[in-house]
Amino acid sequence: MAKRIPPIARIRLARSTGRILALPGLMVVIGGAAAGVMALGLVAVEPVVRAMVIAAGTILVGWGALIALRPMTARLDVEEAAVRLHWFGGERIYVLTPGPVTRVRLRGAESSKLRSRSGGLGWTLGPARLRDEEDIEAIRLAPSETAILIPTERGRLAIAPRSQEELLDALSRAARARQRLEELATAAPIEPTEPEPEPESAAVVAEPEPHVLTGIERAELEERLGREELEARLRAEAESQAQAATAEALDSMPTAAAAEPTQRRWRGRVGLRRPRPSVAFVLLPLVGAGIVWGAASILGRLPEPGTDLGRLTSLALVLAGPATSIGVIMARAWWPRIVGVVVTSGLVAAVFVGRSLLGP
Repeated sequence: MAKRIPPIARIRLARSTGRILALPGLMVVIGGAAAGVMALGLVAVEPVVRAMVIAAGTILVGWGALIALRPMTARLDVEEAAVRLHWFGGERIYVLTPGPVTRVRLRGAESSKLRSRSGGLGWTLGPARLRDEEDIEAIRLAPSETAILIPTERGRLAIAPRSQEELLDALSRAARARQRLEELATAAPIEPTEPEPEPESAAVVAEPEPHVLTGIERAELEERLGREELEARLRAEAESQAQAATAEALDSMPTAAAAEPTQRRWRGRVGLRRPRPSVAFVLLPLVGAGIVWGAASILGRLPEPGTDLGRLTSLALVLAGPATSIGVIMARAWWPRIVGVVVTSGLVAAVFVGRSLLGP
């Protein structure tokens, strides 16, 4: 099995550990505390409710660990013809294409908006939307002021490195490596093969045996084909380099939004956009259920744990609190449009439980 070619450089990413671990840490603390309280028997509830709370807390802890695992283990390598993003358990390859490498401002005055599904978590790895008009890919693990935009086959890729000079130097080295391959390809052109003489008679001349390529010939053929492909890409890149200065100037112009067509501006204002629910929605069901449980405990309105009413009350509070919060996390990851419905359902359930406990 062939070994992977070592990358040209490994790029250090700007990483804000506090922002990345804020929500996962809170999830781990809440889930661990709930599971620990129930496992130690500090609260007198029915065994079924205790098992449900322990399971919900364990799920919350595992979910928080998974959320933090990907951004904390993300690494970026610049290769000869691609940029490779890999993390624990997965990777993504962005094949480089000809085009200008530009810089975009994401914070401060005259900055461009960058939206993504995981933006509320404090980091972005994957699809994003720049200026509400262009779908791009983004690798941003800290609230950096600027990012480098690189053309790839997946669209433009925004990278927020710790050192932009390091990233630009690695991209320059990758371009020089491709140029050297182009020079080698032009210096060693493919020699045409002599045509085989036509047989005088099919009955006299025997049919030639097919030639089987050896390992060395096969490797040389694959290398020659690769050089031809690189030559075609570099030729297209040379034709587009004349547009680099113009594209960079357009990215830095503060009045770029004013130059958009009227139809695009109108669509950006009134068009339907994918909602980006806040991370705080995860805590609302827990807060609502906690308020009801605390008020009922202080006023002595909680039913006895061994009774049927006590079991039903505990189950209702668990479903309105921790179970709803887990549902909010899942909805925020896969179905953002229904986060409001899930949160509202949990809060309404908490209100009904509180009304039954605290009412006259």
